[in-house]
Amino acid sequence: MSQQVTPETLRSALQSLAARLGKTPTVVDMHEEGDFSPEQYQEVFGGWNEALEAAGLDPEEMGSKRIPDRELLAELQRLYTELGKPPTQRDMTERGAYSNRTYRLRFGSWSAALQEAMLDTNDGISEAELLREIERLADELGRAPKAAEMDERGAYAPVTYHRRFGSWRQALAEADLDGCTGDNRRR
Repeated sequence: MSQQVTPETLRSALQSLAARLGKTPTVVDMHEEGDFSPEQYQEVFGGWNEALEAAGLDPEEMGSKRIPDRELLAELQRLYTELGKPPTQRDMTERGAYSNRTYRLRFGSWSAALQEAMLDTNDGISEAELLREIERLADELGRAPKAAEMDERGAYAPVTYHRRFGSWRQALAEADLDGCTGDNRRR
C-alpha cells in the first residue's frame, strides 16, 4: 500500500478488472484479482463506491446489484482484525468498503450486523470501558444518549449494556446520566 499511484492508474486498473470480470467489481474481486488493494482506492477516492463512480462504473451493479451477505460480513471481520475490536459505524465510514447504511438496511441494525458476523461478543470489554463510551457519546450529544443513539453512533451495542447492567436505564444510572438532559451531570 505504500506504492504511490495516481488516480488515473487506479481508475484504469478498475476498468480493466471490470472488463475481465464482465461486471462491476466488488471489494472481494479487487482483493482476489485486482492489481491494487481496495484500501488504496479508499485512500485516493474516499470509498469503494466513489472509486467505482470515478471509473465510470455503476456501484448499483456491483455484485449483480446486491452485495452478498458473506462479503459484507467479511468486510466487518476485516475491520475487526485491523482494529482489534468490533468496528463501529464510524469505523466503517472512515475505513470500510461499504456504507454503514447498507448494513442497517440488510441486517436491520448495526448491532444485528455485528452479531451476524459474530463480532458482538464484547466479552473482553470492562464495565468501566462501557461506561466511558456512554460518557463519550453523552459529551458528543450534550445529554444522555438513547439506546438507539448508542446503536447508531456508539462503539458497543445496547444489548451489551443490557447484558452487563440489566437495562439501558441502569447503565445510564451507573454512568451518573440517569435523568440527565444537559450538561448537569456529576463530573
